[in-house]
Amino acid sequence: MIGEGAQMADDMVFMGDHEASHDASPVERVSGIGVDEFVRRFRIPRRPVILTDALQDWPALGRFTPDYFSREFADLPIRCAGKDYRLGEALTLQRNATADQPGPYPCAITDCRQFMRDISPRFGYSLPNRHTHPLVPALLFNSISHIDIFFGGAGNNFPFPHYDFLRMHGWVAQVYGDKEFTLFYPGQEHLLYVDPQRPWRSTMESTNEPDPGRYPLFRQARGRKVIVHAGEALFIPCGTWHAVRSLNASISVLFDQLESSNWREFRQEVVALRRREGQFMKARLIDAYLWVLGPAMDVLEYFGANRRKDWGAR
Repeated sequence: MIGEGAQMADDMVFMGDHEASHDASPVERVSGIGVDEFVRRFRIPRRPVILTDALQDWPALGRFTPDYFSREFADLPIRCAGKDYRLGEALTLQRNATADQPGPYPCAITDCRQFMRDISPRFGYSLPNRHTHPLVPALLFNSISHIDIFFGGAGNNFPFPHYDFLRMHGWVAQVYGDKEFTLFYPGQEHLLYVDPQRPWRSTMESTNEPDPGRYPLFRQARGRKVIVHAGEALFIPCGTWHAVRSLNASISVLFDQLESSNWREFRQEVVALRRREGQFMKARLIDAYLWVLGPAMDVLEYFGANRRKDWGAR
């Protein structure tokens, strides 16, 4: 049963650059559901959903604003689009940006340890999570961060289709402002021009005005545009292709989730990555280790493992 606050997401379904009002499944906005229902209705069938009440216990909600970070963390070193900034400087550039002249992006705090109390507890919908378990080697993740605080402004976007690295589930906790997501329906890789060297992203640089001569099939791609507002969390199931656009000054907490239902695909992605790097023996060893570790994690989770609401940082 859908919670009392349930409704559909804001935007129309699209087909390429044409709107479509049939043969489509809008992304739901849901509140007041339990974790078991979330797993049954959304995680297992891999349906994106916006949870409107997931962040209600976070101190960050209401505290995290551009002014707060400019005042309290102006001198925090940050790297945006390959350049070094102070956070206050980057936020000023974003504040003065326009859609035609955007500020620096991507712009994110990747070491979030000093902010963990502000974004706790980790809500139950995003648990269990395996990537911080000591039996899961950190080196498997290629030094990626699992929690980022992203800052955006007018004109900032990830305009190219992509899915979250290593087939992990993606979570977007919107604590300030609004973001628009384009979520593509499954099974359309042949229309999205997948980069063979980086198979988690498209060779297209933008979904906004793709070159019809280079990307003629993209016009057939089907997806949904949804807007995530402050206080809401968007669940992006593993392997879901998407693109992102900031509609205004925005702050988002992005984090990933690794659990039983996406473990096999995670293992395959990790192994494929090592093979592309020519590390064939290492790929075989990792594959064997993860193949054994998966069922062991299932047993441990049956007894409550990997459910730390303090994020279980290593």
